[in-house]
Amino acid sequence: MEVVRANAAGFCFGVRRALETAEKALVEAERQLALAGKQPKVYTLGPIVHNQSVVEHLAKKGIGVVEAVEELPPNADCRLIIRSHGVGPDILRKAEQHGLQIIDATCPLVRRVQEYAQSLATEGYVVVIVGDKYHPEVTGILDWTMGQGIVVADPEEARAIPQSSRIGVVSQTTQTESNYREVVRVLLEKGREVRAYNTICPATRERQEAARKLAQAVQLMVVIGSFSSANTRKLVQVCQTAEIPVYQVENASQLEKDWFQGVHRVGVTAGASTPEWIIEEVIVKMSKIAQESLLENEQGKDGLTTIPNDSTGDINQESAPAPELETQMDEREASEMMEDQLTRDMPDLRSGNIIKGKVVQVRDDEVLVDVGGKSEGIIPLKELSIRNITSARELVQAGDEIEVFVVRAENDEGTMILSKRRADQIKAWADLEEAFETKRELSGEVVQVVKGGLLVDVGARGFVPASLIERGYVSNLENYLGKTLRLRVIDLDRNKNKVVLSQKAILEEEYEAARQKLWETIEAGQRCRGIVRRLTNFGAFVDVGGADGLLHISEMSWTHINHPSEVVQENDEIEVYVIAVDKEKQRISLGLKQIIRSPWELAADKYQIGQIITGKVVRTVPFGAFVQVEPGVEGLIHISQLAPYRVGRAEDVVNAGDEIPVKILDFKPQEQRMSLSLSKAREELEAAEQQQIVDEYKATDAGEDKVAAEI
Repeated sequence: MEVVRANAAGFCFGVRRALETAEKALVEAERQLALAGKQPKVYTLGPIVHNQSVVEHLAKKGIGVVEAVEELPPNADCRLIIRSHGVGPDILRKAEQHGLQIIDATCPLVRRVQEYAQSLATEGYVVVIVGDKYHPEVTGILDWTMGQGIVVADPEEARAIPQSSRIGVVSQTTQTESNYREVVRVLLEKGREVRAYNTICPATRERQEAARKLAQAVQLMVVIGSFSSANTRKLVQVCQTAEIPVYQVENASQLEKDWFQGVHRVGVTAGASTPEWIIEEVIVKMSKIAQESLLENEQGKDGLTTIPNDSTGDINQESAPAPELETQMDEREASEMMEDQLTRDMPDLRSGNIIKGKVVQVRDDEVLVDVGGKSEGIIPLKELSIRNITSARELVQAGDEIEVFVVRAENDEGTMILSKRRADQIKAWADLEEAFETKRELSGEVVQVVKGGLLVDVGARGFVPASLIERGYVSNLENYLGKTLRLRVIDLDRNKNKVVLSQKAILEEEYEAARQKLWETIEAGQRCRGIVRRLTNFGAFVDVGGADGLLHISEMSWTHINHPSEVVQENDEIEVYVIAVDKEKQRISLGLKQIIRSPWELAADKYQIGQIITGKVVRTVPFGAFVQVEPGVEGLIHISQLAPYRVGRAEDVVNAGDEIPVKILDFKPQEQRMSLSLSKAREELEAAEQQQIVDEYKATDAGEDKVAAEI
């Protein structure tokens, strides 16, 4: 017997998130109350999910269940977890007034339904909720409608709703797609204006579709999940449409061996509240049943007559149908299957649907798309993109496969108007809503500069306020045109077609993370790279990756400077030396001159004692004069070395600005000291000059004697 598990089964995002929230709340409570010697008290308002095994698992850890706020003592050290189904505003207010610490584990998708319901009620709509009126998710949504909500389970109940000018529709997240659409179709005849939100959980749709496909490919289905779980019941209903035996179990112990007599292929799916370990137990138990039946067959007993397979299969794998099924299939069933297949393969070309098509021709002002109708559909230029384009050839070309929205269905001539822009926006809104709930990062190209910010393309048109572009002030928005920004959705209102995004939120988070890492690792003596953020008269503030350090003007250069702008400019990326770190006060002192060789180190390679060089007098003092040999290197001429005679004042011999020859008497670069002598330099230079004259004279005399001898 082959056991095939559905592609989508078990915990959904909302349930997994709720359980993680509950366990984190318990850990946090234990941590906070341990010092006070108190026992943590954590409860869920109702079972956190519709699965008794999961509830018992949490109870063993210390998370209890209460059915009402009043069951807990007021103003106690209790944490109350709102389960994934959510609650209404009345219960939240009651919990707050009771003095309880509220931890909201409401599924983000359920919270979205609550917001839609509240918004519709505020705008004066009669709010119709498609779902089970006794389900906690639905009762919570109903509470958000402020008395303007009606719950209907199916189209029949929807027909009983009186006519109304304005009707808003939302759905319980675990509804089937077909039931929701039928209810909406009925309500379209009940109101002059009908606003419908398909709030069925994407995971629910995926799970139900996977179960439907699997049920059509097997002989028997086992659905795992609590009997009190609405989404599990819906899975059972979906599987039953395949007209095969369908059994629901909560755990492996409820499996019956007789179910599998003569069965070659079994499908397994599970509700959103079913943990992985229960699914595995059921599959293992089914494999054991198959093995036991094989042994019985080998011993000549009645039992299973199929070949067992302990491994689970995949619905996507090729699998030959059982011979018995092939022989039992009559012509009528084959005809029905063929008709059903053809129906599924035909595209639904009604207005409002999204279908796939192939571009067959591109003109400047329109695109022709083959969507399987009588003739090609037309996408006018304005329906091609949210961007302002002058030709359709900028975006698509013949042969492209695209998704389009049916604006107007085929008329008698077969003309159909399509929109790629609207299809993209519908998909984009679903992506934006998910990104908003999960705080996922998006990317979007800046397409227009408007007053107060930027318009970006994120599938839909989004707005980035100028104050949320960078961490600092942005002076010229035009610089961003055509650039791609990293973005996070911070406000979303589909009713108003409003999307507000922020790049600053992402940059702030990264900066804070870098800042924490910096303070953990930075130490004096390190070298690091930084960006000059701001100049002042006394220095520059440099961002070294999470914090700003001060680069004082005295640490910028080995030579004197009047202003930091002589060395660095704002936004320069430079390497700096960490002079000192005060983690308590979060201060960092930086240096720039420390990472380059000092003028004295360079001078050590160039100068030596006894050498005569030229220098410039920079200042005179009572005991001599200081001479700049080169920028950053100054030597002292003691007053006794200014002249061969006694000098009363240095100014009697030299003045600031004079360029003079000096002889190096002593040179200690490590101590940044150089002793110079003007008198010895002049004495030696004069002696050298006299010697040169003598040498030239001797050379001249020798030449004259030679000439005389030749004559």
